[in-house]
Amino acid sequence: MRRLLPSLGLPLLLVLAAFIALIQGAASVQFTNLVALMAGEAGEHIHRVVMDYRMPRVLLGVLVGAHFALAGYLLQLITRNSLADAGVLGISSGSGLAAVTVFVVMTRLLGQDASYQLVPVTLSLLPWLTLAGGLLAGGLLWALWRSTGLSPVRLAVVGATCAAIFSALLMGALVLWGQATSEVIILWLAGTLYGAGWDKVWALLPWSLVLLPLVTGLARPMVLLSLDRQKAQTLGFNVTLWNGLMLALAVALAASAVAMSGPVGFVGILVPWLARRLCPQGVSAQLWACIWLGGLLVVIGDTLGRVLMSPFELPVGVVTALVGCPFFLYLLNRKV
Repeated sequence: MRRLLPSLGLPLLLVLAAFIALIQGAASVQFTNLVALMAGEAGEHIHRVVMDYRMPRVLLGVLVGAHFALAGYLLQLITRNSLADAGVLGISSGSGLAAVTVFVVMTRLLGQDASYQLVPVTLSLLPWLTLAGGLLAGGLLWALWRSTGLSPVRLAVVGATCAAIFSALLMGALVLWGQATSEVIILWLAGTLYGAGWDKVWALLPWSLVLLPLVTGLARPMVLLSLDRQKAQTLGFNVTLWNGLMLALAVALAASAVAMSGPVGFVGILVPWLARRLCPQGVSAQLWACIWLGGLLVVIGDTLGRVLMSPFELPVGVVTALVGCPFFLYLLNRKV
């Protein structure tokens, strides 16, 4: 029964959460409206609310959650540290700094006001920019880790320090370019699906179609990485090479998600922990559990952010932080 929960229960829970997200919000949508929509008989208002606004938002939330969750799983695997994720280690901050720098520069050069009108201009380019920033942050952390042999807790502290430095540089860029631009970017930096349309889904989908099958297909090397380093090397396994590859995949997953939603915090800490406890039998099952749970957490968080303060909206990154911060402190207390 326990094995059926990840393979059947989690996808069903995700479908249920997506269904609730489609009908809940400032505009009322009933179950009968969804049935009529699927039959092609819904009115223009229902079609616009569901298909133009809520559906792409839900799909983007599923993809973003899967990306952050798998990135956290990979980072925890290579560092052997359950406190590691893209946010804590500064990768999300580095990605965000690269994206924001280009965003404000293009806003300045093109002479546009701070609005989401600029986003489509750079949407296909943003994942590559955030990837560059994430690789810079990840490479810096990797160099420090390999050269100094930091313990897992110290590695988290160093990562948090790097994240603080990147955040300070980011705030400096916002101050430099003015208040109007800052308001839009600060919302994005909180981690939000606000304004998510089909353009963002199509921009992230190619990354998902490449990265998700690639990561789930590397379950066997991950099993060897989870072994003692000397034992893995005795078996002829190149631990350093595979650690570097896993780091690059984690950065690509996190950076592409940051480009579309901003840094949604603590998904990469909470979800892998849950996945390992739901699926202790194997790495492959844990990876799939991360995909389902990551999407589930972000979709639920976004729905709560929309509904609890309607007609105002709480960014999904704030909701996940409210859940994830106490959990992070719990894990930190256990390690210390």
